[in-house]
Amino acid sequence: MADFQDGRDGDPVAQVVQDPLDGARDALRRQEWAEAYRLLHDADESMELSPEDVLLLADAAMWAGHMENVLAYLERAYRGYLQDGNTLRAAFVATRIAHDQRGNLQMSVANGWMGRAKRLLDLEEEAPEHGYWALQKSLEELGGGNLVDALMLAKQAEELGRRFGDRNLEIRGLQRQGNALIAQGEVAEGKLLLDEASAAALAGELDPFSTLTVYCNTIGACRDVADFESAGEWTDRAMDFCEANTASAFPGMCRVNHAEVMKFKGRLSEAQELASSAGQELRVWNPRIAGAAFYELGEVRLRLGELAQAEQAFREADELGRTPEPGLSVLRLVQGNVKGALASIRRSVGDESLSLPTQARLLPAAVDIAVGAGEPEEAAGYAERLAAIAGAYETSALKAATAFARGQVALARGDGDAAFRNFREARTTWESTGATYDVARAREQLGLALREGGDEDAALWELQAAAARFERLEAVRDAERVAELLMRDTSTEVMKTFLFTDIVGSTELATAVGSDRHWANLLRRHDDALRAIFGDFDGQVVDHTGDGFFATFEQASDAIGAAVAIQRAIDQEFEFDIRIGVHTDGALKTGMGYRGKGVHAAARIGAAAEGREILTSRVTLEGLRDVEVANDRVLTLKGFKEPVEVCSVAWDSKR
Repeated sequence: MADFQDGRDGDPVAQVVQDPLDGARDALRRQEWAEAYRLLHDADESMELSPEDVLLLADAAMWAGHMENVLAYLERAYRGYLQDGNTLRAAFVATRIAHDQRGNLQMSVANGWMGRAKRLLDLEEEAPEHGYWALQKSLEELGGGNLVDALMLAKQAEELGRRFGDRNLEIRGLQRQGNALIAQGEVAEGKLLLDEASAAALAGELDPFSTLTVYCNTIGACRDVADFESAGEWTDRAMDFCEANTASAFPGMCRVNHAEVMKFKGRLSEAQELASSAGQELRVWNPRIAGAAFYELGEVRLRLGELAQAEQAFREADELGRTPEPGLSVLRLVQGNVKGALASIRRSVGDESLSLPTQARLLPAAVDIAVGAGEPEEAAGYAERLAAIAGAYETSALKAATAFARGQVALARGDGDAAFRNFREARTTWESTGATYDVARAREQLGLALREGGDEDAALWELQAAAARFERLEAVRDAERVAELLMRDTSTEVMKTFLFTDIVGSTELATAVGSDRHWANLLRRHDDALRAIFGDFDGQVVDHTGDGFFATFEQASDAIGAAVAIQRAIDQEFEFDIRIGVHTDGALKTGMGYRGKGVHAAARIGAAAEGREILTSRVTLEGLRDVEVANDRVLTLKGFKEPVEVCSVAWDSKR
């Protein structure tokens, strides 16, 4: 996240003398960025702007999304300040250019601008501009692992901000200290500083640029230590701020963070869309962040089973400066290149300069790969390194990952009982944080541990639950792997009508309702209502993921009837919308679970439905009378060669 806006008094326009450009400046005050950019751009074509006005033009271009023009405006402002003899402001702009060039991966150019800024600042008495230079230098030291210097420079920035009454500089210096302390492993103290900085942003004490800077840096810090609950909350705040302030420049950066949160929660399609759009938006003006976006895209596609597309995303991340690990090593393992996967992950985790958060991202994959390569003792070493980091950071996700890793090691050693205890702990912890995909992984491993202990019935129960969850998440590769594990049991070919429901925008709704207790009560009422309707129409609930159901019906008419009843109940009793998909097809039934292309198709039809819609395949309606339909269309479902004819079922009781 960038560290620059105007360095004076927290208001970038408060220092500007009134002149004929008042309209543009007033638009900036009102945060009407597109209008401000248009007015300033028109003025720039008809008159010579002062350096301060050119800097405002750069700010307006940034907020309005014209990132391709920002650097040229900044360079013009720098030259103008130099010509006017305003050394401090020239140094401020030079520091900002250095930051942007670093985002463009132009490291030598960035270093040159930082050197020029420092040389100019050395000619002047201390001022806020010295603090902004220290803030940028702190960021560079933090990225290079020089944590002591990063902390010292951040303290310098905070002190200068306090001394000169620049609240933006003071708070961002405070936050940078929090980042450095967390990287050093001093998590409690670091989080306190982050919370203080975030509270200032939430209270409206900072200018728009600094507010979003604080939000995004807090999200990044939470994400780095796998505190995805907090990261999700602050991501929602950042996106709300962008929408309220008509900002189009920074949502791309926030979407990179948001994508990882959605991946953690198992919302893979949403994560894929967020990461893909962020990567494309940021590729030109901030390739460093674009590299992070493409890496996230690779991880999501890997979970979706799209191996070729995952490799392409990792390749793009690598080209943009983001090391594609551990995702690329995991991909090699999945592709069957066990030797290559082990060699590459060993190189990654063997780098002694890595920060603790970076190690925490690598070590779970290292355990996976070492176990897959038949090296349980090496895996045990990685698991204990992860445990030490989890003990320092004490986040739920890291605790669950540690329990899961220890379970993998125990299972590889043939200790089914110890494996079961660890996998059960991982499942419970992940469930408490909404990590749907990881819960499915834990249930798969629980099944294997139970099978190792000789309890085949319990093993099948867990494996079937894992298969149903993977099917719902469209994690094709994982679903197929579990299906192979279930082949020991006798599967029966059946013809069923499958129904999938999903609350539209559940993440945003959970934030909007104001309290976790209120949201939990809403979900409980929703669940009770849907389960009662399924019972009324002889439906069987196969899986429930918190905000949606997977159910089956013997008769298509019952499924359609249930879908209509559900939409009417939601319309009358709840403040949110749901989408429903219905499809009749063949599948393999194993115990209480179902798998096969029919289930995949039903899940994808459900995902394609809009809010308040019952979307059904045409084949489901064959032989049914008195079903009013509309909006006939053809869908191309991922993983299916032939398109599927679908339509909407009318349900509104007011018709």
